[in-house]
Amino acid sequence: MTATVDDTDLAAGAPAGERTNRVKAILSQRQYRWLLVITAVGFVLRSAWFLYAKAAPPTSWIGAGDQYSYWYYGNEIAAGRGYVGYVTNEPTAYYPIGYPALLAALFFVVDNAHLPGDLMFWAGLMHVVFSTATIALVFFIGRRVFNPTVGLIAAALLAVFPNAIFQVTTLQLETTFIFLSTAALAIIVLHDWSRGLPSRNRLLAFGFVLSLSVLVRPFSVWFVVGLFAAVMAVKAGWRRAFTVTLVPVLVVVGMSIPWMIRNQIRMHAFIVSSTNTGDTLCLDRNLTAYGGFRFADHDGCVEPGLPEVPRNAGNTRKAISFVIHHPAREALQIVRRARYMFADDHDGIEATETLGSGRFLQSDVRNVLSETADWYFFVVLGLAVVGLIPLVGAARRRPEARLVLIAALSLLGVPLLLWGNQRFHLPLYPYLVLLAAVVVDLGARQVARR
Repeated sequence: MTATVDDTDLAAGAPAGERTNRVKAILSQRQYRWLLVITAVGFVLRSAWFLYAKAAPPTSWIGAGDQYSYWYYGNEIAAGRGYVGYVTNEPTAYYPIGYPALLAALFFVVDNAHLPGDLMFWAGLMHVVFSTATIALVFFIGRRVFNPTVGLIAAALLAVFPNAIFQVTTLQLETTFIFLSTAALAIIVLHDWSRGLPSRNRLLAFGFVLSLSVLVRPFSVWFVVGLFAAVMAVKAGWRRAFTVTLVPVLVVVGMSIPWMIRNQIRMHAFIVSSTNTGDTLCLDRNLTAYGGFRFADHDGCVEPGLPEVPRNAGNTRKAISFVIHHPAREALQIVRRARYMFADDHDGIEATETLGSGRFLQSDVRNVLSETADWYFFVVLGLAVVGLIPLVGAARRRPEARLVLIAALSLLGVPLLLWGNQRFHLPLYPYLVLLAAVVVDLGARQVARR
Protein backbone atom coordinates (compact mmCIF):
# COMPACT_ATOMS: atom_id res chain seq x y z
CA MET A 1 0.00 0.00 0.00
CA THR A 2 3.04 2.26 0.13
CA ALA A 3 2.86 4.67 -2.77
CA THR A 4 5.87 4.83 -5.08
CA VAL A 5 6.74 6.81 -8.19
CA ASP A 6 8.49 5.41 -11.24
CA ASP A 7 11.47 7.22 -12.67
CA THR A 8 9.50 7.80 -15.83
CA ASP A 9 7.12 9.93 -13.85
CA LEU A 10 9.97 12.38 -13.22
CA ALA A 11 10.28 13.43 -16.81
CA ALA A 12 13.69 14.76 -17.65
CA GLY A 13 13.71 18.42 -18.30
CA ALA A 14 10.49 19.15 -16.39
CA PRO A 15 10.74 22.03 -13.91
CA ALA A 16 11.47 20.95 -10.34
CA GLY A 17 8.21 22.44 -9.02
CA GLU A 18 6.19 20.66 -11.67
CA ARG A 19 7.88 17.33 -10.87
CA THR A 20 7.20 17.81 -7.17
CA ASN A 21 3.53 18.60 -7.76
CA ARG A 22 3.23 15.56 -10.05
CA VAL A 23 4.72 13.27 -7.38
CA LYS A 24 2.33 14.65 -4.75
CA ALA A 25 -0.63 14.18 -7.08
CA ILE A 26 0.32 10.55 -7.80
CA LEU A 27 0.83 9.84 -4.12
CA SER A 28 -2.52 11.39 -3.27
CA GLN A 29 -4.30 9.45 -6.01
CA ARG A 30 -2.93 6.16 -4.73
CA GLN A 31 -3.65 7.00 -1.13
CA TYR A 32 -7.23 7.97 -1.79
CA ARG A 33 -7.80 5.01 -4.08
CA TRP A 34 -6.74 2.70 -1.27
CA LEU A 35 -8.80 4.68 1.22
CA LEU A 36 -11.86 4.39 -1.00
CA VAL A 37 -11.44 0.61 -1.23
CA ILE A 38 -10.87 0.21 2.51
CA THR A 39 -13.80 2.43 3.44
CA ALA A 40 -16.04 0.59 0.97
CA VAL A 41 -15.07 -2.74 2.53
CA GLY A 42 -15.87 -1.36 5.97
CA PHE A 43 -19.23 -0.06 4.77
CA VAL A 44 -20.15 -3.38 3.13
CA LEU A 45 -19.24 -5.39 6.23
CA ARG A 46 -21.23 -3.08 8.51
CA SER A 47 -24.20 -3.03 6.15
CA ALA A 48 -24.18 -6.81 5.81
CA TRP A 49 -24.21 -7.30 9.58
CA PHE A 50 -26.85 -4.58 9.94
CA LEU A 51 -29.18 -6.27 7.47
CA TYR A 52 -28.54 -9.74 8.88
CA ALA A 53 -28.71 -8.95 12.60
CA LYS A 54 -31.33 -6.18 12.58
CA ALA A 55 -33.20 -6.43 15.87
CA ALA A 56 -36.59 -5.34 17.20
CA PRO A 57 -36.74 -2.52 19.76
CA PRO A 58 -35.94 -3.37 23.38
CA THR A 59 -38.99 -4.15 25.47
CA SER A 60 -37.72 -3.58 29.02
CA TRP A 61 -34.75 -2.39 31.02
CA ILE A 62 -34.17 -5.93 32.31
CA GLY A 63 -31.71 -7.45 29.89
CA ALA A 64 -31.42 -4.52 27.50
CA GLY A 65 -30.24 -2.16 30.25
CA ASP A 66 -29.03 1.22 29.00
CA GLN A 67 -30.21 0.42 25.48
CA TYR A 68 -33.82 0.42 26.63
CA SER A 69 -33.29 3.74 28.40
CA TYR A 70 -31.85 5.40 25.29
CA TRP A 71 -34.67 4.00 23.16
CA TYR A 72 -37.35 5.08 25.61
CA TYR A 73 -36.01 8.59 26.15
CA GLY A 74 -35.38 9.12 22.45
CA ASN A 75 -39.01 8.29 21.67
CA GLU A 76 -40.37 10.35 24.56
CA ILE A 77 -38.40 13.45 23.62
CA ALA A 78 -39.34 13.05 19.94
CA ALA A 79 -43.01 12.86 20.94
CA GLY A 80 -42.70 16.09 22.94
CA ARG A 81 -43.14 14.49 26.34
CA GLY A 82 -39.66 15.43 27.49
CA TYR A 83 -36.92 13.69 29.40
CA VAL A 84 -39.02 11.99 32.10
CA GLY A 85 -38.04 8.81 33.95
CA TYR A 86 -39.99 5.63 33.21
CA VAL A 87 -39.83 4.53 36.88
CA THR A 88 -40.57 7.75 38.75
CA ASN A 89 -42.47 9.61 36.02
CA GLU A 90 -40.49 12.65 37.12
CA PRO A 91 -38.00 14.76 35.12
CA THR A 92 -34.63 13.02 35.02
CA ALA A 93 -31.05 13.70 34.02
CA TYR A 94 -29.70 10.25 34.79
CA TYR A 95 -28.04 9.89 31.38
CA PRO A 96 -26.15 12.60 29.47
CA ILE A 97 -28.54 14.22 27.05
CA GLY A 98 -26.48 13.86 23.87
CA TYR A 99 -27.36 10.39 22.63
CA PRO A 100 -31.04 10.38 23.64
CA ALA A 101 -31.40 13.81 22.00
CA LEU A 102 -29.73 12.56 18.80
CA LEU A 103 -32.07 9.58 18.66
CA ALA A 104 -35.00 11.92 19.35
CA ALA A 105 -34.02 14.17 16.44
CA LEU A 106 -33.70 11.15 14.15
CA PHE A 107 -37.00 9.66 15.27
CA PHE A 108 -38.78 13.00 14.90
CA VAL A 109 -37.60 13.37 11.30
CA VAL A 110 -38.47 9.77 10.41
CA ASP A 111 -41.96 10.04 11.90
CA ASN A 112 -42.84 13.44 10.52
CA ALA A 113 -41.31 12.90 7.08
CA HIS A 114 -43.02 9.48 6.88
CA LEU A 115 -39.77 7.83 5.80
CA PRO A 116 -39.91 4.13 4.96
CA GLY A 117 -38.59 1.66 7.50
CA ASP A 118 -39.00 1.53 11.26
CA LEU A 119 -37.06 3.54 13.84
CA MET A 120 -34.63 0.70 14.59
CA PHE A 121 -33.72 0.59 10.91
CA TRP A 122 -32.83 4.26 10.88
CA ALA A 123 -30.92 4.07 14.16
CA GLY A 124 -28.86 1.19 12.78
CA LEU A 125 -28.31 3.01 9.49
CA MET A 126 -27.06 6.03 11.40
CA HIS A 127 -24.58 3.81 13.22
CA VAL A 128 -23.40 2.28 9.93
CA VAL A 129 -22.70 5.76 8.56
CA PHE A 130 -20.93 6.93 11.72
CA SER A 131 -18.83 3.78 11.99
CA THR A 132 -17.82 3.93 8.32
CA ALA A 133 -16.94 7.62 8.55
CA THR A 134 -14.66 6.87 11.50
CA ILE A 135 -12.57 4.65 9.23
CA ALA A 136 -11.75 7.63 7.00
CA LEU A 137 -11.06 9.87 10.00
CA VAL A 138 -8.52 7.36 11.32
CA PHE A 139 -6.72 7.42 7.98
CA PHE A 140 -6.39 11.19 8.00
CA ILE A 141 -5.16 11.24 11.59
CA GLY A 142 -2.64 8.49 10.92
CA ARG A 143 -1.46 10.17 7.74
CA ARG A 144 -0.83 13.44 9.56
CA VAL A 145 0.73 12.05 12.74
CA PHE A 146 2.81 9.26 11.15
CA ASN A 147 2.68 8.65 7.40
CA PRO A 148 0.18 7.64 4.69
CA THR A 149 0.98 3.94 5.02
CA VAL A 150 0.23 3.96 8.74
CA GLY A 151 -3.01 5.77 8.02
CA LEU A 152 -4.07 3.17 5.47
CA ILE A 153 -3.11 0.21 7.66
CA ALA A 154 -4.99 1.72 10.61
CA ALA A 155 -8.05 2.33 8.46
CA ALA A 156 -7.91 -1.25 7.18
CA LEU A 157 -7.64 -2.63 10.72
CA LEU A 158 -10.66 -0.60 11.81
CA ALA A 159 -12.64 -1.50 8.68
CA VAL A 160 -12.62 -5.19 9.58
CA PHE A 161 -12.62 -4.77 13.39
CA PRO A 162 -15.24 -7.37 14.40
CA ASN A 163 -16.79 -5.69 17.44
CA ALA A 164 -16.87 -2.30 15.74
CA ILE A 165 -19.01 -4.01 13.11
CA PHE A 166 -21.21 -5.77 15.68
CA GLN A 167 -21.91 -2.49 17.49
CA VAL A 168 -23.88 -0.92 14.63
CA THR A 169 -26.98 -2.98 15.44
CA THR A 170 -27.01 -2.03 19.13
CA LEU A 171 -28.61 0.98 20.79
CA GLN A 172 -25.44 1.70 22.74
CA LEU A 173 -23.86 5.13 22.43
CA GLU A 174 -20.30 3.98 21.73
CA THR A 175 -20.47 4.12 17.92
CA THR A 176 -21.73 7.70 18.05
CA PHE A 177 -19.23 8.75 20.70
CA ILE A 178 -16.31 7.20 18.81
CA PHE A 179 -17.29 9.05 15.66
CA LEU A 180 -17.77 12.43 17.33
CA SER A 181 -14.65 12.28 19.52
CA THR A 182 -12.51 11.08 16.60
CA ALA A 183 -13.94 13.82 14.38
CA ALA A 184 -13.08 16.44 16.99
CA LEU A 185 -9.53 15.11 17.25
CA ALA A 186 -9.16 15.03 13.46
CA ILE A 187 -10.18 18.69 13.15
CA ILE A 188 -7.34 19.86 15.36
CA VAL A 189 -4.76 17.23 14.35
CA LEU A 190 -5.13 18.02 10.65
CA HIS A 191 -4.02 21.60 11.23
CA ASP A 192 -0.56 22.21 9.77
CA TRP A 193 1.24 22.99 13.00
CA SER A 194 4.47 23.80 11.17
CA ARG A 195 2.81 27.01 9.96
CA GLY A 196 1.77 28.25 13.38
CA LEU A 197 -1.21 27.97 15.69
CA PRO A 198 -4.73 26.96 14.59
CA SER A 199 -7.03 29.66 13.30
CA ARG A 200 -10.00 30.89 15.29
CA ASN A 201 -12.40 29.12 12.94
CA ARG A 202 -10.61 25.80 13.38
CA LEU A 203 -10.65 26.21 17.15
CA LEU A 204 -14.37 26.99 17.05
CA ALA A 205 -15.01 23.93 14.85
CA PHE A 206 -12.96 21.78 17.22
CA GLY A 207 -14.91 23.12 20.18
CA PHE A 208 -18.27 22.55 18.47
CA VAL A 209 -17.66 18.90 17.57
CA LEU A 210 -15.95 18.26 20.91
CA SER A 211 -19.06 19.69 22.62
CA LEU A 212 -21.26 17.19 20.80
CA SER A 213 -19.08 14.32 21.96
CA VAL A 214 -19.04 15.65 25.54
CA LEU A 215 -22.83 15.83 25.54
CA VAL A 216 -22.89 12.16 24.53
CA ARG A 217 -20.21 11.10 27.02
CA PRO A 218 -18.07 13.60 28.96
CA PHE A 219 -14.86 11.51 28.83
CA SER A 220 -13.59 13.46 25.81
CA VAL A 221 -13.59 16.83 27.59
CA TRP A 222 -9.92 16.22 28.43
CA PHE A 223 -9.01 16.62 24.75
CA VAL A 224 -8.57 20.31 25.55
CA VAL A 225 -5.55 19.35 27.65
CA GLY A 226 -4.08 17.85 24.49
CA LEU A 227 -4.63 21.13 22.70
CA PHE A 228 -2.81 22.99 25.48
CA ALA A 229 0.10 20.55 25.27
CA ALA A 230 0.20 20.87 21.48
CA VAL A 231 0.49 24.66 21.68
CA MET A 232 3.29 24.26 24.21
CA ALA A 233 5.08 21.92 21.79
CA VAL A 234 5.47 24.77 19.27
CA LYS A 235 6.90 26.94 22.07
CA ALA A 236 4.12 29.51 21.96
CA GLY A 237 4.33 30.10 25.70
CA TRP A 238 1.98 29.50 28.62
CA ARG A 239 -0.13 32.62 28.04
CA ARG A 240 -0.70 31.85 24.37
CA ALA A 241 -1.45 28.20 25.14
CA PHE A 242 -4.05 29.25 27.70
CA THR A 243 -5.66 31.73 25.28
CA VAL A 244 -5.85 29.20 22.44
CA THR A 245 -7.27 26.48 24.70
CA LEU A 246 -9.85 28.87 26.12
CA VAL A 247 -11.64 29.16 22.76
CA PRO A 248 -12.90 25.52 22.56
CA VAL A 249 -13.42 25.45 26.33
CA LEU A 250 -15.84 28.36 26.05
CA VAL A 251 -17.63 26.62 23.19
CA VAL A 252 -18.02 23.44 25.26
CA VAL A 253 -19.33 25.44 28.22
CA GLY A 254 -21.65 27.48 26.03
CA MET A 255 -23.17 24.42 24.36
CA SER A 256 -23.74 22.81 27.76
CA ILE A 257 -25.60 25.81 29.19
CA PRO A 258 -29.05 24.98 27.69
CA TRP A 259 -28.89 21.52 29.28
CA MET A 260 -27.84 23.00 32.63
CA ILE A 261 -30.65 25.56 32.46
CA ARG A 262 -33.14 22.78 31.76
CA ASN A 263 -31.86 20.85 34.78
CA GLN A 264 -32.10 23.90 37.00
CA ILE A 265 -35.70 24.54 35.91
CA ARG A 266 -36.95 20.96 35.84
CA MET A 267 -34.87 19.39 38.63
CA HIS A 268 -34.00 22.46 40.73
CA ALA A 269 -30.32 21.50 40.78
CA PHE A 270 -27.04 22.44 39.14
CA ILE A 271 -26.29 19.41 36.94
CA VAL A 272 -23.52 19.75 34.38
CA SER A 273 -23.74 16.36 32.67
CA SER A 274 -25.89 13.73 34.40
CA THR A 275 -26.98 12.39 37.76
CA ASN A 276 -25.58 8.90 37.30
CA THR A 277 -22.11 10.18 38.21
CA GLY A 278 -22.60 9.35 41.87
CA ASP A 279 -23.81 5.80 41.21
CA THR A 280 -20.98 5.25 38.76
CA LEU A 281 -18.37 6.47 41.23
CA CYS A 282 -19.59 4.63 44.33
CA LEU A 283 -20.56 1.21 42.96
CA ASP A 284 -16.96 -0.07 42.93
CA ARG A 285 -15.81 1.65 46.11
CA ASN A 286 -16.19 -0.31 49.30
CA LEU A 287 -14.16 -3.09 50.90
CA THR A 288 -16.10 -5.84 49.10
CA ALA A 289 -15.76 -4.27 45.62
CA TYR A 290 -14.18 -6.49 42.98
CA GLY A 291 -13.81 -4.19 39.98
CA GLY A 292 -16.93 -5.11 38.00
CA PHE A 293 -20.52 -3.91 37.91
CA ARG A 294 -22.77 -3.98 40.97
CA PHE A 295 -25.90 -2.08 41.79
CA ALA A 296 -25.29 0.99 43.95
CA ASP A 297 -27.05 -0.49 46.98
CA HIS A 298 -24.14 -1.49 49.23
CA ASP A 299 -22.54 0.34 52.16
CA GLY A 300 -20.26 2.29 49.82
CA CYS A 301 -23.29 4.18 48.51
CA VAL A 302 -26.15 6.09 50.08
CA GLU A 303 -29.66 4.75 50.44
CA PRO A 304 -30.72 3.77 46.88
CA GLY A 305 -34.27 4.98 47.50
CA LEU A 306 -33.20 8.61 47.77
CA PRO A 307 -34.34 10.99 45.01
CA GLU A 308 -32.04 11.28 42.03
CA VAL A 309 -30.31 14.57 42.86
CA PRO A 310 -29.43 13.98 46.54
CA ARG A 311 -28.45 10.38 45.73
CA ASN A 312 -26.03 11.64 43.10
CA ALA A 313 -24.46 14.15 45.48
CA GLY A 314 -24.29 11.70 48.38
CA ASN A 315 -22.74 8.90 46.33
CA THR A 316 -20.16 11.27 44.92
CA ARG A 317 -19.13 12.33 48.41
CA LYS A 318 -18.93 8.74 49.64
CA ALA A 319 -16.78 7.72 46.67
CA ILE A 320 -14.33 10.58 47.22
CA SER A 321 -14.15 9.76 50.93
CA PHE A 322 -13.38 6.11 50.18
CA VAL A 323 -10.49 7.02 47.88
CA ILE A 324 -9.04 9.43 50.46
CA HIS A 325 -9.19 6.88 53.28
CA HIS A 326 -8.26 3.78 51.22
CA PRO A 327 -5.66 4.84 48.62
CA ALA A 328 -4.01 1.39 48.46
CA ARG A 329 -7.37 -0.28 47.90
CA GLU A 330 -8.18 2.23 45.16
CA ALA A 331 -4.92 1.33 43.40
CA LEU A 332 -5.89 -2.35 43.56
CA GLN A 333 -9.35 -1.55 42.20
CA ILE A 334 -7.84 0.24 39.20
CA VAL A 335 -5.97 -2.95 38.31
CA ARG A 336 -9.12 -5.00 38.76
CA ARG A 337 -11.14 -2.58 36.62
CA ALA A 338 -8.55 -2.83 33.86
CA ARG A 339 -8.88 -6.62 33.94
CA TYR A 340 -12.64 -6.37 33.38
CA MET A 341 -12.32 -3.54 30.88
CA PHE A 342 -10.04 -5.57 28.59
CA ALA A 343 -11.42 -9.04 29.33
CA ASP A 344 -13.03 -9.60 25.93
CA ASP A 345 -14.39 -7.79 22.90
CA HIS A 346 -17.67 -9.25 21.66
CA ASP A 347 -20.07 -6.98 23.54
CA GLY A 348 -21.79 -6.00 20.28
CA ILE A 349 -23.15 -9.52 19.83
CA GLU A 350 -24.42 -9.73 23.39
CA ALA A 351 -25.98 -6.27 23.23
CA THR A 352 -27.77 -7.01 19.95
CA GLU A 353 -29.19 -10.25 21.32
CA THR A 354 -30.61 -8.50 24.38
CA LEU A 355 -32.84 -6.36 22.18
CA GLY A 356 -36.41 -7.24 21.26
CA SER A 357 -35.61 -10.03 18.80
CA GLY A 358 -33.63 -12.00 21.36
CA ARG A 359 -31.00 -14.54 20.40
CA PHE A 360 -30.79 -15.02 16.64
CA LEU A 361 -27.42 -16.74 16.26
CA GLN A 362 -26.87 -20.47 16.59
CA SER A 363 -24.60 -21.29 19.51
CA ASP A 364 -21.71 -22.51 17.35
CA VAL A 365 -21.90 -19.42 15.13
CA ARG A 366 -22.04 -17.17 18.18
CA ASN A 367 -18.98 -18.87 19.67
CA VAL A 368 -16.98 -18.55 16.46
CA LEU A 369 -17.85 -14.87 16.03
CA SER A 370 -17.15 -14.10 19.70
CA GLU A 371 -13.80 -15.87 19.76
CA THR A 372 -12.77 -14.27 16.47
CA ALA A 373 -13.64 -10.84 17.82
CA ASP A 374 -11.76 -11.47 21.05
CA TRP A 375 -8.58 -12.72 19.40
CA TYR A 376 -8.59 -9.92 16.84
CA PHE A 377 -8.85 -7.43 19.68
CA PHE A 378 -6.08 -9.04 21.73
CA VAL A 379 -3.69 -9.06 18.75
CA VAL A 380 -4.38 -5.42 17.95
CA LEU A 381 -4.09 -4.51 21.63
CA GLY A 382 -0.73 -6.26 21.90
CA LEU A 383 0.62 -4.45 18.86
CA ALA A 384 -0.76 -1.16 20.18
CA VAL A 385 1.13 -1.52 23.46
CA VAL A 386 4.35 -1.78 21.47
CA GLY A 387 3.28 1.10 19.23
CA LEU A 388 2.88 3.33 22.24
CA ILE A 389 6.67 3.67 22.41
CA PRO A 390 7.12 5.54 19.09
CA LEU A 391 4.04 7.66 19.83
CA VAL A 392 5.50 8.79 23.16
CA GLY A 393 8.78 9.54 21.40
CA ALA A 394 7.02 11.60 18.75
CA ALA A 395 4.96 13.43 21.38
CA ARG A 396 8.13 14.95 22.84
CA ARG A 397 8.51 17.19 19.82
CA ARG A 398 5.38 17.04 17.64
CA PRO A 399 2.08 18.71 18.58
CA GLU A 400 -0.02 16.27 16.53
CA ALA A 401 1.41 13.32 18.43
CA ARG A 402 0.72 15.03 21.75
CA LEU A 403 -2.91 15.49 20.80
CA VAL A 404 -3.31 11.80 19.95
CA LEU A 405 -1.43 10.61 23.03
CA ILE A 406 -3.40 12.72 25.50
CA ALA A 407 -6.71 11.85 23.82
CA ALA A 408 -5.91 8.14 24.13
CA LEU A 409 -4.76 8.46 27.75
CA SER A 410 -7.90 10.37 28.71
CA LEU A 411 -10.20 7.75 27.17
CA LEU A 412 -8.21 5.07 28.99
CA GLY A 413 -7.76 6.81 32.32
CA VAL A 414 -11.26 8.11 33.02
CA PRO A 415 -12.97 4.67 32.88
CA LEU A 416 -10.33 3.19 35.19
CA LEU A 417 -11.54 5.65 37.83
CA LEU A 418 -15.11 4.34 37.51
CA TRP A 419 -15.65 0.58 37.26
CA GLY A 420 -14.65 -2.27 34.97
CA ASN A 421 -16.87 -2.36 31.88
CA GLN A 422 -15.88 -3.91 28.54
CA ARG A 423 -17.76 -1.16 26.74
CA PHE A 424 -15.37 1.43 28.17
CA HIS A 425 -12.53 0.26 25.94
CA LEU A 426 -14.49 0.70 22.72
CA PRO A 427 -13.61 4.42 22.29
CA LEU A 428 -9.94 3.36 22.22
CA TYR A 429 -10.42 1.54 18.90
CA PRO A 430 -9.11 4.42 16.71
CA TYR A 431 -5.99 4.71 18.88
CA LEU A 432 -5.38 0.98 19.09
CA VAL A 433 -5.45 0.57 15.32
CA LEU A 434 -3.22 3.62 14.84
CA LEU A 435 -0.59 2.30 17.24
CA ALA A 436 -0.86 -1.23 15.84
CA ALA A 437 -0.43 0.19 12.34
CA VAL A 438 2.81 1.89 13.39
CA VAL A 439 4.24 -1.46 14.48
CA VAL A 440 3.08 -3.21 11.30
CA ASP A 441 4.60 -0.44 9.16
CA LEU A 442 7.92 -0.55 11.03
CA GLY A 443 8.01 -4.33 10.75
CA ALA A 444 7.29 -4.23 7.04
CA ARG A 445 10.07 -1.70 6.52
CA GLN A 446 12.53 -3.90 8.41
CA VAL A 447 11.58 -6.91 6.31
CA ALA A 448 11.92 -4.85 3.10
CA ARG A 449 15.42 -3.72 4.08
CA ARG A 450 16.53 -7.29 4.72
